[in-house]
Amino acid sequence: MHKQFAPRVFQLGYVALETPDVMRARDHYAETIGMSETATGHDGESYLSIGYEHHNIVLRQAMHKAMGHLGFQLNPGTELRQLVAELRAFGLGAQIKSDSQPGIRELVEVEPVPGTTLQLYTDIDAPAPGFKRTGVSPLRLGHVAVISPEGPKLKTFFMDFLGFWFTDTIAGISNFITCNREHHVVNLVSMPDQRVHHIAFQLKGNASHAMAGDLLAERGLPVKWGPTRHTAGHNIASYHYDPDQVLIELYTDMDVFIPELNMCEARPWHGHFPMAPREWKLTELAAWETEFAFSLAQA
Repeated sequence: MHKQFAPRVFQLGYVALETPDVMRARDHYAETIGMSETATGHDGESYLSIGYEHHNIVLRQAMHKAMGHLGFQLNPGTELRQLVAELRAFGLGAQIKSDSQPGIRELVEVEPVPGTTLQLYTDIDAPAPGFKRTGVSPLRLGHVAVISPEGPKLKTFFMDFLGFWFTDTIAGISNFITCNREHHVVNLVSMPDQRVHHIAFQLKGNASHAMAGDLLAERGLPVKWGPTRHTAGHNIASYHYDPDQVLIELYTDMDVFIPELNMCEARPWHGHFPMAPREWKLTELAAWETEFAFSLAQA
């Protein structure tokens, strides 16, 4: 196995997006996805929660759509000042921010590659606004896919410093890594661009795909691809665009990774046993051979 220690973080906490129209984006995540706004910032930014943590999505006003930052929750007991010292020894500048956003009193901010900002924190308020029964109504924020021209360097940071495990790759371009038992928490896509490729929300169950698809169609947001079963991760997934053309994945049935064995738990639909980390071809994105209705590269 590539690494010798447990990950420093255990989950993706939130994704911040810059948008030219905060209210339009907010309506999508609040009404269509089914999240609750827990706070607004001094500059009108919107903080939205799926149901428990203070926020899982942050929307900030900007001239153009862009990735803001990604928040990861550190293992309990992590000393932030020691973390900053270790980041600097790793060759990265880092700083502690206090009360920089609602719900988080202190965090470490670091930019491992230009254009990708990470926020690392131990504690986030949990006002528990409740899970909505309207909209798609997801269970949790599962993973994020990031396009970066410095994908290999970003992967090195996640694996060598944060301790993520590698689980799969698609042609060496799209690399799946995890910090918990879910097959992937981050998908790093090496391409000459810098943005969020997609944000993935876990649905309550497989039947939720049909309900979500009908809801999206009613609101003029058709599913662009899926539902289908992927190969890497074997999750059942469907994709649609938010109002800023940010790709949103809704998924269920994600593979369970066992780091001690460097493999995923066996499932009847696995075509390979054991389901150890492997390279998939670009023609092997969907186990059901579902045809793409759009270009993932331009999503």
